[in-house]
Amino acid sequence: MTAAPATSTASLAIRSHDPGYDAAVATFNTAHRPRPDLVWEARSPDDVAAAVRRARAEGLPVTVQATGHGIASDLAGSLLVSTRHLDDVRVDPGRRVAVVGGGATWTQVIAATTPHGLAPVCGSSSGVGVAGFLLGGGHGPLSREFGVGSDHLRRALVVTGTGELVDTDDDPDLLAALRGGKAGFGIVVELEVDLHPVTRLYGGGIFLPGEAAPEVLPAWRDWVTTLPEHASSSVALLRLPPDPSLPPPLQGRFVVHLRFTTTAGADDGAALLAPMRGLDVEPIADMVGEMPFAAIDAVHADPTDPMPVWDASTLLTDLPDAALDALLAVAGPGVETPLIMAELRAFGGAITRGPDLDSVAGRDAPFALYALGPMVPELAGVVPVVVPGVVDALAPWSAGVLPNFLGAARAGVIGRAWDDATLARLLATQRRVDPDGLFRQVGTRVGG
Repeated sequence: MTAAPATSTASLAIRSHDPGYDAAVATFNTAHRPRPDLVWEARSPDDVAAAVRRARAEGLPVTVQATGHGIASDLAGSLLVSTRHLDDVRVDPGRRVAVVGGGATWTQVIAATTPHGLAPVCGSSSGVGVAGFLLGGGHGPLSREFGVGSDHLRRALVVTGTGELVDTDDDPDLLAALRGGKAGFGIVVELEVDLHPVTRLYGGGIFLPGEAAPEVLPAWRDWVTTLPEHASSSVALLRLPPDPSLPPPLQGRFVVHLRFTTTAGADDGAALLAPMRGLDVEPIADMVGEMPFAAIDAVHADPTDPMPVWDASTLLTDLPDAALDALLAVAGPGVETPLIMAELRAFGGAITRGPDLDSVAGRDAPFALYALGPMVPELAGVVPVVVPGVVDALAPWSAGVLPNFLGAARAGVIGRAWDDATLARLLATQRRVDPDGLFRQVGTRVGG
């Protein structure tokens, strides 16, 4: 453990009246408008250490942002460290690893790794930041085969709450905390992650009429539990806007979006998907086929432009008919609701197995529910009630939360993600690396 050198001249401290402030605090979820007292645009690990020292001197708590996907408050009274310029990616194809800057996105990693025939365990949208994804565990289309993203975190360089630069090779307890403990342990400036020899997928989405949801959901539930670990699936009830950028048959429609991926070939993949294709439901569009791994975003087709949303989630112990009926009652056909999406993801497989030292929550949960609504002014009094109401409807089958999918509606319950022993270990590590509680903003410390 060594003290980091003084800040470089490239660092930039920005206050609210300075040019560039709004751009520096811009988030992907525009429902939140961060207004930190000070923004520090770091361009090196030394800059990050200088920001922490500045925060200590001014008595400001520290928050961190790369892409702004996880911001759930206005960050008032804090110093925000922007790591977006720490986006270097280096690939060692011989060792099958990537060394990634703390502000890089999976888009940048995939662009660097796919020419070598390698792929990371990333999420459904490559636009999210690598660090935030991995620190929260990180579930994605490859997770049933290879495990969650943080299972492949080899090492990290972290600026702690004391302003020191720590290599986790020298601190295995800190590495264990970073593998799923989410935040509050410092600012990650570099990560080393394992890669996998995946070049192509058979996958994509099938759009079905929303009116068929009562038939599709139980069929999906029964089918997905039969899939081998190299296959993954989720299903979403989507209320699509009349957006001209969407294919005409989907514009303004309520649909069931069935997502599927496998690393097996097209013949095996088509055979696995046949039971769902064989339902007596005429698809609106079937977009499943062979694709390069670099096209993985097409599977979920998540929005790529910033938008204002309110979201909530829960892990599920089971998905019996009663749970599906409860979901359909609040998000199914015939329900007048401002929801954009109510999604079910199937877990299991390699997700249930992990390294000896980690802090991943909810490994044994077979399913997860995620709900999302538009946080626009005309619905601001409704959406924050409706969205958590979807989660509440399935409360009898709730199995806790995932740190990466807490959402704005449940940002204060992050401590409930872990069992008592894991939480106690995380808090002990947190107190050691951040003894003054510098990273204490709501949603950034595991203690809530």
